[in-house]
Amino acid sequence: MNDNMSDLERDALVEIFNVGVGAAADVLSQMVREQVLLSVPRIHFSSPAEAGSQITGGAAQPLCAVRQTYSGEVSTEAILMFPERNSLELVRMMVGDELGLEHLTEMEQEAMAEIGNVILNAVVAKLGDMLNLEFDGSLPAVDVVSSDRLFSAQKEAQAEGHDSSVLVLQIDFEPSSRCIHGYLAFLLDLSSTHGLRLRLAEFMQGLS
Repeated sequence: MNDNMSDLERDALVEIFNVGVGAAADVLSQMVREQVLLSVPRIHFSSPAEAGSQITGGAAQPLCAVRQTYSGEVSTEAILMFPERNSLELVRMMVGDELGLEHLTEMEQEAMAEIGNVILNAVVAKLGDMLNLEFDGSLPAVDVVSSDRLFSAQKEAQAEGHDSSVLVLQIDFEPSSRCIHGYLAFLLDLSSTHGLRLRLAEFMQGLS
């Protein structure tokens, strides 16, 4: 599967991922005690070399990234990303507006791991339910990385002849008091891309 996928395939994936982020939005709304709207307006497949610049519009910038690895018939590393300047806003949602910047910064990694864990697990769980896939997930890891270094390991592997692709979802993250845009990326090797496409074809057949 690549960015030449059919409109039907693209629409089916958007539908599946919107169900997943909808489930994540419900959990986040309870956590932060305000309504959170999440949606996936667009998705695309990219090479590792192109994905980082596409996420940030071409200019390198620091991103707060939450990573989890999922293994199974389709194995992937899932990465939830927000511009670093937005990460403290997300932490403020978790803990309230009364804490000062110093305390927010101290809590940033833990809060981002919790937010990432909720979103990633909800999305992957719905993906598994709807495509009849089982996933075994790792614990979340949080780091700040420049967008041009985001997929460096995959770029190196591709240069050595190992084919891989990046499925990138734009996520509109809209709490009632803030508007934040993030991205969700799934790193897929050739075998996992093929497996995902087969399961997607079965899902689409079931709808017809």
